[in-house]
Amino acid sequence: MKYRPILFLLFLLTFSSGFCQTIPLGFPVLNEYLRREQILGNLNPDFSFNYRPILVEKAFPELNSLFVNDSSSKKANLGKKLFKELKIGLLPVQSTIIYNAKRPYGWGNGAAVPSKGGQVLVSAGTFLKWGPLRMQLYPQVYYAQNLPFQEYPKNAPSAYFQAIRNDVIGTDKPVRYGTGSIKKFLIGDSNIMLDFGSFAAGVSTENVWWGPGTSTALLLSDNAEGFLHATIKTTRPAKTFLGNFEGEYFAGSLEGSELPYFSDGYLDGRLGGNRDDESFRYFTGLSITYSPKWVNGLSIGGARTFQVYEKDMGNNFRAWFPLLDPLPKDGVGNIENIKLREDQHFSLFFRWFIPKIQFEFYGEFMKNDHNFNWRDVIMNPEHSRGYILGFTKYVTLPKSNNFLELHMEMIQTQNSINRLIRYSDIDRGINIYYNGQVTHGLTNKGQVLGSGLGLSGNLQKISISKVNEKNKIGIQVSRLVYDPHSQLLGSVFGLDMRPWVDFSGGIIGNYSFNNHLLFSGGLNGILTLNENWLVSDTIDPNIFGEKSPVSSNFNFELKIAYIF
Repeated sequence: MKYRPILFLLFLLTFSSGFCQTIPLGFPVLNEYLRREQILGNLNPDFSFNYRPILVEKAFPELNSLFVNDSSSKKANLGKKLFKELKIGLLPVQSTIIYNAKRPYGWGNGAAVPSKGGQVLVSAGTFLKWGPLRMQLYPQVYYAQNLPFQEYPKNAPSAYFQAIRNDVIGTDKPVRYGTGSIKKFLIGDSNIMLDFGSFAAGVSTENVWWGPGTSTALLLSDNAEGFLHATIKTTRPAKTFLGNFEGEYFAGSLEGSELPYFSDGYLDGRLGGNRDDESFRYFTGLSITYSPKWVNGLSIGGARTFQVYEKDMGNNFRAWFPLLDPLPKDGVGNIENIKLREDQHFSLFFRWFIPKIQFEFYGEFMKNDHNFNWRDVIMNPEHSRGYILGFTKYVTLPKSNNFLELHMEMIQTQNSINRLIRYSDIDRGINIYYNGQVTHGLTNKGQVLGSGLGLSGNLQKISISKVNEKNKIGIQVSRLVYDPHSQLLGSVFGLDMRPWVDFSGGIIGNYSFNNHLLFSGGLNGILTLNENWLVSDTIDPNIFGEKSPVSSNFNFELKIAYIF
């Protein structure tokens, strides 16, 4: 049947909808479901899950029908060959709802910032697919109450603030994002891409995830708002006689929050080393993963990124492609590196899943402040490093399609003890997100691009769940230590600062209703010890103000999506 052009477009906009585009990071149910199905041996084993977002129609074409309604695959002949393959439709409506009762908690929610009170992030949009060209416009509306909370101890002495100096001057990571509610309209997870074979090239504002972690990734994750970037990447494994390759190259820009560390500006200019006035940074990176044909389920990858302030870039080839530099500093020159005021990050990661025993094991290791030479690499590998280790195991239950899932993950970004020897100034302590030369750190609009645990946070978590296809219900417990580097420095400066620890436990779950309405979320009770590193029975209340060593919090997160 032939349609007139206007009626045809109206038909497509009204009825042709589904998931012809990428699954955004943080989208409920689907990302987790795909990975689980692969571990259970029900999906193509070639895809490594080291790169997200995922284009399902390329990575897992056998499952595309689960996420795309029949109407979205309709074709129509407009009488012109040029428009024969044109598809236009609606992207899923997605909402993230977060509530923190007493203080910020949580990470990995994109443009949603850590805050007290309620917040809502809503995404909706449209897509166009025309032969190899695809485009999605997926804007977001964001609102957060951003209620006030105690950001630092009252009347704390200067030594306390000296202990957190690196956080203040070395990273654009405000404790509270302004003094009032937040209202934003964002371009969200939008892109325009051209597909060719196993690759795609284009421009995107989507979040980028590199690495096998599930709670977070060390280098790039969905912990911050997505940044504008041009990219060339694989949409499915590129097959060779040696095995499969996947990867991505991008070049883009990062921005600052333009906010003080404390919302009242208490420390502005008091500790020296003020942040650079320019917040725009050129940011580029390359990552490659190799899956050997001789070891099923194994993937090994590496990544390297550079960021530099725009005014320091220059106009030569090296300025735009610093990824081609030698890894150690002595290949370029130590003095030259200092003058460049740029920051490099390097990571290695692996994932190995074995469907026969329904098990996966994975890890990531990342470094900042690349070593001076290869001897330095061998003698001091723990300098400015962080790592992730995790595993997932499934046990088949008697009832059909039911499994017990055991998942454990640990994330360690605490500064290694070697900084006491490496630096003469005890308070320097370069970590994986701060190198001193780029005073915004590895951040975009005030949030760390990688781990959401802070500059040197440590997390251990374990969950046990019952799963059935896309549905899941379980319990999860975790222990999060906030920035132990600052706590240790407080002790060096003569203060009895104690470890600031959150113990949390609660319910997690996923639910799919007819593959259209998806729910994912968690409900957590949190017990906090030594908030802001202080306890009332060891600290003079006349100096620091009254404070209880134990406090409680409540965190609720719910993600909802409707696929038309």
